Amino acid sequence: MEFGKLQSMVELDLSRCSQLGCLPHSIVDLSQLKTFLLFECHKLKNLPMEFGKLQSLVELDFFHCSQLGSLPNSIMDLSQLKTFQLWGCSKLENLPMEFGILQSLLEVDLSCCYELGCLMDSIVNLSQLKTF
Repeated sequence: MEFGKLQSMVELDLSRCSQLGCLPHSIVDLSQLKTFLLFECHKLKNLPMEFGKLQSLVELDFFHCSQLGSLPNSIMDLSQLKTFQLWGCSKLENLPMEFGILQSLLEVDLSCCYELGCLMDSIVNLSQLKTF
């Protein structure tokens, strides 16, 4: 699927796409996207390396994407991100080292991320964080 032509899209809900193993690269061209919902995409394993190009994102929901093993470092470019839902991403092993630079974050949920090794020290820099 070619997403690059949907320049005005502000919300994309791919939740419960049970066969979705990866996102098409063109997803990063949705420059106006504010809300991206991917909950219960059980086969989603990784994200495009340039995922951080979605710089208008405010809400990102990977609720129960149980096969998601890592996040690209470019996710640190999501400077407008306020809600980051990772509940049930049981294969997620780590967060990018610079996680604390996401200063706009208000809510982060890492519940049931069983493989998550340790939290980065930089997380204390999330001064706007209300829920963790």
